[in-house]
Amino acid sequence: MELLAIVAHPDDADIFCGGTLAKHADRGDTVTIAHMTKGEYGGFDETEAAIAETRAAEARGSGEELGADDVTFLGFEDGRIEYSLENRLEIVETIRKHDPDLVLTHYREDMHPDHRVTSRLVTDAYYMASLPLVETDHEPSDPDNVYFFGKPTSSFDPTVFVDISGYEDRKAAAIDHHESQVEFLENHGGIDAEFDNLVEGVAAEDATLGKRTGVDSAEGFVPLHEQADEYLG
Repeated sequence: MELLAIVAHPDDADIFCGGTLAKHADRGDTVTIAHMTKGEYGGFDETEAAIAETRAAEARGSGEELGADDVTFLGFEDGRIEYSLENRLEIVETIRKHDPDLVLTHYREDMHPDHRVTSRLVTDAYYMASLPLVETDHEPSDPDNVYFFGKPTSSFDPTVFVDISGYEDRKAAAIDHHESQVEFLENHGGIDAEFDNLVEGVAAEDATLGKRTGVDSAEGFVPLHEQADEYLG
């Protein structure tokens, strides 16, 4: 099985689905993390180019921690991802290039505009990726489903849960690779005050989902397509 996580920024994959990606990688599945941007707005006094270089290196380290086969960057600008046909076709090309069985991305309703636009681009590109008359450099691809992740809010109510018990430390280690961003989020204040003690907060959210589903720790998703199972278990 091949999984493609398309995320807006370095650290998004680790925070929202790091345990799931590591678990699939350990099973022998192919895992790719594609970052829309290099997160060049995530800093204070450095230039955007310097921040991007740091964050890309951190993302490669965290991807290695999770066991990802490929960590790539799609060249969009942090904070400036726009919805357009041109950008949608860029994501079509990304999906076709990697030809995944499953795509993971942001939930459509999120505080961060990059997350919202990424979700819409990926969802619409998923529909276009299988169409033979949509011309790109790679052949059509037809992933089985898209799974959305997000912050636990009134609008995001996951219906699919992955037991990541035993992967808590590895997920935390992956997040810790983003040293510059963890520091930025914990000191930014204002709208990002929720990121105080980021690693501990993420672990607490996963433990809450775990308690809800009868395991120690879990990550939650909303599937684009609800699919029937042959049996309940």
